[in-house]
Amino acid sequence: MGFLDINNATKSYGSVEVLHNVDIQVEEGEFLVLVGPSGCGKSTLLNMIAGLEDITTGQIAIKGNAMNGVHPSNRNIAMVFQSYALYPNMSVGQNITFGLEMHGVPKPEREKAMAEVAKLLQIEPLLDRKPGQLSGGQRQRVAMGRALVRDPDVFLFDEPLSNLDAKLRVDMRTEIKKLHQKLGTTIVYVTHDQIEALTLSTRIAVMNGGYVQQLGTPKEIYDTPANLFVATFMGSPSMNLVSVKIVETDQGIAAQTTNGHGKTILLPFLNASAELKSYAGQTVTLGVRPEALTDPGGADRDAANVVEFDSRVLVTEPAGSDTFVTTTLGGTECNARMRADVQVRPGDDVRFAINMDKAVVFDPKTEKRIS
Repeated sequence: MGFLDINNATKSYGSVEVLHNVDIQVEEGEFLVLVGPSGCGKSTLLNMIAGLEDITTGQIAIKGNAMNGVHPSNRNIAMVFQSYALYPNMSVGQNITFGLEMHGVPKPEREKAMAEVAKLLQIEPLLDRKPGQLSGGQRQRVAMGRALVRDPDVFLFDEPLSNLDAKLRVDMRTEIKKLHQKLGTTIVYVTHDQIEALTLSTRIAVMNGGYVQQLGTPKEIYDTPANLFVATFMGSPSMNLVSVKIVETDQGIAAQTTNGHGKTILLPFLNASAELKSYAGQTVTLGVRPEALTDPGGADRDAANVVEFDSRVLVTEPAGSDTFVTTTLGGTECNARMRADVQVRPGDDVRFAINMDKAVVFDPKTEKRIS
């Protein structure tokens, strides 16, 4: 049993089920991110935890106590909304302590809690200002302060950074991460931004179509995606997906495909699983992250299975710390992440290196990972 237990939870509107049999156990102090495209059910699930949406079937429990039917005010949760939801006629200090006042907390205790939170979030100079006098980042800090001051069992964040510009979003992401590391609070955080999910979380639930597609650590989600949806949704640029044929050679099992010239190349697997061997003679989908497809000098020196091949460059995109190079494998355009100082131009024939230790294989019919 976890600190927050979501057991076989579903949500229906009339005859339409929008959330299907969700099972997630969140441990105390964990940072769980619910990520997925718009309409996947992540905000609905968050609202069910908060008590803003009823649970159709199943159960949600906090610290072993069932929350089904419990009013939001009695759940000891705090929520930070996308819109901040600050009272415009109140000062920052009043916004932070309003919830405590409504719960009958004496004024000296309210002021002490406000001072501690204001110091933690570095908003002490803002306490007498109104929300209309604050920047977006400052408003977000105030909204977080209002949640923190209550010392809840669970914090719920609903896309809190989506209204901020790109630089401020990165800064606030770092602040939230530092805050979690310092306080050890239990957080459930909703976003559609997979970079936020990977950088903030201790675990990620990738959702689509009302189902949890995969639940795991950021490394598990990124390195071993459960299916093609997770593989393409997580990661930027997204994973390269190439149709290949599994063949048996004298050295073992290999993926057969073609380079940018249409020439056949073999990409061997080391210690291929029995399941992958069973696909010999069949066409599968090979998944390779852009950083696992690079120039030979940039390949991982600790990798046991780096395969080099020649191919033609279609496009180059300098990106400061990296250069992204587009080539083709099996007739499919693929992104390679090369070193910043690599000298390649469109039309060049270039030596590529692919780290097959990092390659994953999917069944094209079921779209599930084979190995």
